[in-house]
Amino acid sequence: MKKTKLLFGLLLLTTGLAASGFSALVLSEVRIENIESAVLDESFVRAYVSLRAGQEIGSEFELNAAVAHDVDNLKKSGRFAYVRAVIEQFGDKFTLVYKVASRLRLRQIDIIGAEEIGNRKIKKELDLTLGDYVDEALIGEKVRKVEAYCRKNKYPDATITWELKPDEKTGAGDLSLKVTEGEKLRVKRISFEGDNIASDSVCRRMTPNIFPSRKASDKFNPWELRKVMQQKKTWWITPWFGAYKPEMKEADLAAIRKLYQDRGFLDVQVEGPEIKPLGDGNVELVYRVQEKVKYQIGPIEFDGNTLYDRAELEKQIKIQSGALASRTAIDDSASAVNHYYGNRGYIRNDVQPLITTDPATKTASIRFVVREGELAHINEIDIRGSEKTRDEVMRRELAVYPGELFHQGKVETSESRLKNLGYFETVSSSYTPAATTNTYDLAFKVKEKAMGSFLIGAGFSSVDSLVGFAELSHGNFDIQRWPPVGDGQKMKVRVQAGTKRSDLEVSFIEPWFMDRKLALGQDLYYRNASYYSDQFDLQTVGSKTSLTKPIWDPFTRGTVSYSLEQFNVDNVTAPAGSDILNDAGTWLKSTVGTSISRDTRDQFFIPTKGNFSSVGVELSGGPLAGDESIYALEAKSSQFWPVLNDHVFNLKGEVRTVDSYGDSSRVPIFDRLFLGGPRTIRGFAYRDISPRDSINGNEPMGGLSSWYATAEYTVPLWSKIRGAVFYDIGAVSANSFDFFSADINSSYGIGARVDLPMFPLRLDYAIPHIMDENNSGASGRFSFLLGYSF
Repeated sequence: MKKTKLLFGLLLLTTGLAASGFSALVLSEVRIENIESAVLDESFVRAYVSLRAGQEIGSEFELNAAVAHDVDNLKKSGRFAYVRAVIEQFGDKFTLVYKVASRLRLRQIDIIGAEEIGNRKIKKELDLTLGDYVDEALIGEKVRKVEAYCRKNKYPDATITWELKPDEKTGAGDLSLKVTEGEKLRVKRISFEGDNIASDSVCRRMTPNIFPSRKASDKFNPWELRKVMQQKKTWWITPWFGAYKPEMKEADLAAIRKLYQDRGFLDVQVEGPEIKPLGDGNVELVYRVQEKVKYQIGPIEFDGNTLYDRAELEKQIKIQSGALASRTAIDDSASAVNHYYGNRGYIRNDVQPLITTDPATKTASIRFVVREGELAHINEIDIRGSEKTRDEVMRRELAVYPGELFHQGKVETSESRLKNLGYFETVSSSYTPAATTNTYDLAFKVKEKAMGSFLIGAGFSSVDSLVGFAELSHGNFDIQRWPPVGDGQKMKVRVQAGTKRSDLEVSFIEPWFMDRKLALGQDLYYRNASYYSDQFDLQTVGSKTSLTKPIWDPFTRGTVSYSLEQFNVDNVTAPAGSDILNDAGTWLKSTVGTSISRDTRDQFFIPTKGNFSSVGVELSGGPLAGDESIYALEAKSSQFWPVLNDHVFNLKGEVRTVDSYGDSSRVPIFDRLFLGGPRTIRGFAYRDISPRDSINGNEPMGGLSSWYATAEYTVPLWSKIRGAVFYDIGAVSANSFDFFSADINSSYGIGARVDLPMFPLRLDYAIPHIMDENNSGASGRFSFLLGYSF
């Protein structure tokens, strides 16, 4: 089909002017020529022409600028497939001719053949509305996008033919599309053929998602090959997954090849996939792998280095002779040498590894070819692409400054800090030579993303049953201007209502209070809960103000806080014990607290490595006034280790103690310590691990000391779904600073983690293992939790 491109042409037929220079000319005529047979509205074109007959043009620049402006506006109108301006000179006069081809006004869209995909879906993806102005080039572009959509959604052989019929009398056009869907394909199996690939049956006996995939037999596990691929297969539990997507072919071949090359098979060849029909639209994809030789690192050389000697550069690389020849390790070594130069002020460096393999000796010689750059200083720093975020909000995160010696590590740190703000989809940096020798202008390019969100939904947990919620939040808030965005503050309002709880929370964070790296937090909250006990309800109204600052290093933070809270223990029912009866009524609590935390986890929500630890102390009452005088101490830690491919082992523990002092003789029920439930020891009901009431032995009354530990191993099952095995153990004592006299309770079990954005779900089944006398009748139990556990 003919493709008409939207062209801009400006032809100056001014032979005399080219020879003798421009002199004033008079525009004698503006003429419009229609180069197509479609109807042309000449008055519409003239409305876009700024020059008029009889007008005198004083300079060539003035003429070119005016004509270019008019042609550009005609193009932007969307009404024309072709626009060209021609200037015809006759002595001291000239004629301006606009040659245009009109687009057709879309009058009708007919679609046939989309029996499975559906005409409505095709029309939606076509993204055209009756009345739009179209031409063949535009239609062709739209149809290609629809075709790509069909091929991505289980119809890899889908084709679309189309015809645009013009009505020359009215300037309208009728579009007809014929969709040939082809066979709908679902990937039922993905298999691999090669000398060192274990069969799926063998791998299933090995339990491939728990134990290492590469065994003493040195055979590759098909599970790990499938894991690096973008193409997925359908499962009986997820039949909607597994559409065949041919556009993923090259990426999957590269991923499989890289996996082998990282195991030393540098010459590996991967072919496929061969598509084998299995019936009913199901297919098997077969990839063929020729591993060839497994190499070890041979001699390592450097070429082109004059600023630093070989011994200095060898300290930077991550490979050594005799080690497995991993392609990633080789590339990382080249990158490390490049960074070594970049962190010492040198810019425009390049380090390329040249690999020479010798199948006879099974060694790979590595030669790092170094192109040394120039020593450079930073001239100006520019941040581009931000429309809402204030400049100072971004600049205060930078680790580089004008006038400094260039430092690649600091530039990358600056990029990371900007990314970690959470305001931007992408962050990149570039540099260009400045006017002064050996100086460069540094630019950070950002692309903002939507930071405001409104969530509404419902959830269920084994603690607070059914809960509906609505949440309005913004991660780049500005409390001092309208619209209130761009100052980097965080604002959240959340309302929850359910069968056992109702909450209202308002939180605000200013991360740079008083223009310092000092985070000011302010929380206001109301909570009404009946899930603590069958014998009382608890209402809480409070306010908490905190200041948090990095100390020692970026991973460690210190926090001081003050909170003022009112607790109301009401709806006390029989047979409540004397402790609960004594706590009934309203309490005012005034608390100051301080804590130190250190967080080295690689991710906040689903970490795979690193540690989070914190210690804290709180003091209530006494000189701070209020109705209770107590103090509390807490220490907790959670360590994550990557074990295998995305397998993670987590070990965490917590110790707490609380006690009264001064005029207070006891700790109220709402400040005592309990264990049990989906966040602690999962084989027991919420708050069931606790000393019991002396009168009513069935009612947990809480203790003054507690500890618990959890070991959990998670493995990936499907996209966004992880499996887990775990063991929980802990105890609660009636006395403060007493961690060893209380009876221990523990449980073990299995679970699933569904990592849906905004709605993460934890489902566990736990069986009690060790039980004290108060929980001797406990049995296996399910627990549900909406949210992440830390």
